[in-house]
Amino acid sequence: MSDRSVCLNTRSPKIISLSPGSTELLFAAGAGDRVIAVDQHSDFPEAVKKLPNVGGYPNVNVEAIVAMKPDLVVVWTAGNSQKVIRQLESLGLSTFHIDVVDFAGIEKAIRRLGQVAGTEKEADRVVDDFSTRLKALKNNYGQRKPVSVFFEIWRAPLMTVGNGQVIDDVISLCGGQNIYGDVSERIPKIGIESLISRDPQVIIGSDPRGDTPETRKDLMDYWSQWENLQAVQGHQLFSVPSDVIARPTPRILDGAEMICHQLQAVRSETSHSEYMASQTPLHQESSF
Repeated sequence: MSDRSVCLNTRSPKIISLSPGSTELLFAAGAGDRVIAVDQHSDFPEAVKKLPNVGGYPNVNVEAIVAMKPDLVVVWTAGNSQKVIRQLESLGLSTFHIDVVDFAGIEKAIRRLGQVAGTEKEADRVVDDFSTRLKALKNNYGQRKPVSVFFEIWRAPLMTVGNGQVIDDVISLCGGQNIYGDVSERIPKIGIESLISRDPQVIIGSDPRGDTPETRKDLMDYWSQWENLQAVQGHQLFSVPSDVIARPTPRILDGAEMICHQLQAVRSETSHSEYMASQTPLHQESSF
């Protein structure tokens, strides 16, 4: 989240959002009626689909943005083209930079957008609700038996989440251990040999379809070529909807709840298996 100051002459600014994440955060902050256009990839909430779009990375329509005469353009620092951002600023447009990488950043971004848009009360209410829900998940799952997790971001090349990426925080929130949580890169590329050596209990991917029998089958069909992985042997492969886990917005707690339930299912199955293994067979013959 950038600490750049933004000075506007109006409490009801006309705003253009250039990323799906910033669009969701604007609506969460109560500023949806201030948004006059979005990028082509913004799709939530439903009202966004009725707004004009100004293209998307890497082909943002700068001329269209200028013609709309916005008071503010909200950009995602790590996702939007720096060239486009500089061009907008050189044309005299005010920009608001967002780079959210954790739960605290989500709350800060919503509050600041509320201040800029003049919707502080709604923004504060949403942040309070988010904070309450976050604490409830942490209290419920944070101290449970650890489960080692590999989160698949991309397959070719194989990419995952490292330290400093909000999905890493989600895994920890659920009492999981991200097997690449010791890597400083947010989205590191890894080799399959490295993954095999770390041998996760669970593999989680993201898919627009969510966690369905079809998506689990697709994961199993792919990962079964490495049949010695714990996750494969135990059929512990899950998926979450892409948009709720990839965007650092309040909806990420929807994805977190899914992952928490998935890891708890793994714990329950493991506990049952450990219990059964520890029991003496009922019909074992006596040696006496």
